[in-house]
Amino acid sequence: MAFLTPKTNRVLKKLVKWVLILMGSLAAIALLFYAVVYFKTNARINKEYQVAIQPAPFIPADSVSYARGKFIATNWGCMGCHGKDLGGGVPILDEKNPVGILYPVNITSGKGGIQYTDKDWIRVLRHGLNKNLKSVWFMPAQDMYKISEQDLGDLLHYLKQQPAVDRTSPAKSLKPLGRMLVFFNKFPLLPAEMIDQTAIPPDSVAVGTTPAYGHYLATTCKGCHGDNFQGAPPHAPGEPAIPNISMSGEVKNWTAEDFIAVFRKGITPQGRQLSDVMPWKIFNYSDNELKAIFTFLQTTKK
Repeated sequence: MAFLTPKTNRVLKKLVKWVLILMGSLAAIALLFYAVVYFKTNARINKEYQVAIQPAPFIPADSVSYARGKFIATNWGCMGCHGKDLGGGVPILDEKNPVGILYPVNITSGKGGIQYTDKDWIRVLRHGLNKNLKSVWFMPAQDMYKISEQDLGDLLHYLKQQPAVDRTSPAKSLKPLGRMLVFFNKFPLLPAEMIDQTAIPPDSVAVGTTPAYGHYLATTCKGCHGDNFQGAPPHAPGEPAIPNISMSGEVKNWTAEDFIAVFRKGITPQGRQLSDVMPWKIFNYSDNELKAIFTFLQTTKK
């Protein structure tokens, strides 16, 4: 800066000084804000819920109930997340993910799995809580806790009969970006926060091609398509946006037969191939059950 005048040099030095002060202040504010984020999210993660655990439903032992339990485990996402053998599926967030590390756990009684009593199952499925009365992570218990007593009994009959699998999942953790997303409620990490802990589930649900039964079945769609079924952003980089399946989306122009065909062929009436993110190959709904879901979706907002 030899070519600059002394006055200009003084001005530049002051400018540099104030820029450095500003940058330092911003860094301090950012650190302070992240400290708030860290402690707030930690408090939510470690919150202990004092709830009255509901009694276990009647758990049958017949083959029909076993088949129904398998149907529920398939369509309500147990296998889609925890794997076909329930020993832990593909990672939701792997080690390279900037949000954190989260692997579906082994929910069998094998090494690295769980040793659940009936009360433990009720605690996690009805309340979204682990044995320490803290919220489980990213399990869609907020969609499952209203399942009927009859269906829950069938599901437990099936789950408890599955062979033990020896498999241990990596420990879960949140990275700074993950904590920020949880802080701003952009990542549904803690299902216990979204559950009415005093809700009383129905004993059973009437089966039929009705909007009421369709709504009951479509509860499993909320995890991806949102509470209003109007879609959501992609779950991860490179994945497509979750489509709007309410009557304000393309489904409004479909027939019941079109809706059924999507689940059978994986192609929409508009010719769009479904992404593998949509587990259409896993669902084993009957035509009547799909008609019930479609009948319900016709009642959603246009």
